[in-house]
Amino acid sequence: MATMSSFNSTPRLLVLATVACGLLAPAAAQERMVVRADDAKRRTCPSEQCGIVGRFFSGESVPVFERADGWSRVSLYYTAGCHDGRSSFVEVGHDECTKANGIVQGEFAEWVKSAFLAAEAGS
Repeated sequence: MATMSSFNSTPRLLVLATVACGLLAPAAAQERMVVRADDAKRRTCPSEQCGIVGRFFSGESVPVFERADGWSRVSLYYTAGCHDGRSSFVEVGHDECTKANGIVQGEFAEWVKSAFLAAEAGS
């Protein structure tokens, strides 16, 4: 025979499961932008002192997840491939797996200067 407390716990478990799923869902980009510069560098943090992990070229469409001090975050956070304190994804510049280089707990996101981006046509 079920007790009253077992009936009361079911709704709580459903609420907890729903909240947990919402927290695990990937963040949606706030908007899409178009790169308006040739060779726009993708960096590990919003600073020219941070490592370069690639480039965007004029005309590419990118998601923008957040903005900070003239920079736009254009990716979700992902593994930095840290080994012996260095990121295997950094092509040029600082490759240290440190908070100062935008790498926290082995993850980073890609940043590009906001001045290199423009509103996508039709948005």
